Amino acid sequence: MSTRMRTVLVAAVAALACAGCSTGSLFDSDVPVPSAYVIAPAAAGSLTGVPTTPVDLSIGRPDFAPGLDSDRIAVLKGRHLDYYRGVRWGSRTVEVVQSVLVGSWNDQNIFRSVTAEQARVANDYIVDVEVRHFEASTADGKLPEAHVTIIGRLIRVADRKLVATVTSEARERAAEDRMGAVAAAFESAAQKVSLDLAKQTATVVADDQPNLRKLRGESG
Repeated sequence: MSTRMRTVLVAAVAALACAGCSTGSLFDSDVPVPSAYVIAPAAAGSLTGVPTTPVDLSIGRPDFAPGLDSDRIAVLKGRHLDYYRGVRWGSRTVEVVQSVLVGSWNDQNIFRSVTAEQARVANDYIVDVEVRHFEASTADGKLPEAHVTIIGRLIRVADRKLVATVTSEARERAAEDRMGAVAAAFESAAQKVSLDLAKQTATVVADDQPNLRKLRGESG
């Protein structure tokens, strides 16, 4: 065997051995897996005395303020945006917020159907969503406070006209300085905002029915 061939063979064996060590380290890693938190939609039947309209509505994928579109859980310290260590949301915040809105609105039975925009279901209205706040804040030694602010722009699909803009904001103080309590505060704030937006939207949609029927050429 030539010297060149022996050199190539030794290099190949060394590379295989190194690859084996690398693979083993991935499975044997002592790095802790981040804890994942989810947010449940508001309970069914939470809204009463709200207009019910047989229309199909979809909720768009939210646009987020800078730094908040992530699977990391954001915390604002003064003007410094940071993230909790070793924890994350179960998905990116764009999916988390859209899921909470769709689930909360659909379970109130105030519209015929509520779906995510990407479901590509034919609908009468679409809600463009902007998330201004979806972070915890800490100040003056107080317990963390979840801050959620969402703006919805209701668009009538038939003529692509902006019908109304609805806005809701909620702040919820965590019961204790633990991640489980912070996640619970986020859930409470997100549910309150979801229900408030659903109530505002239901009123606007009910009032807009004469316009929708006119566009469809329907009488009455």
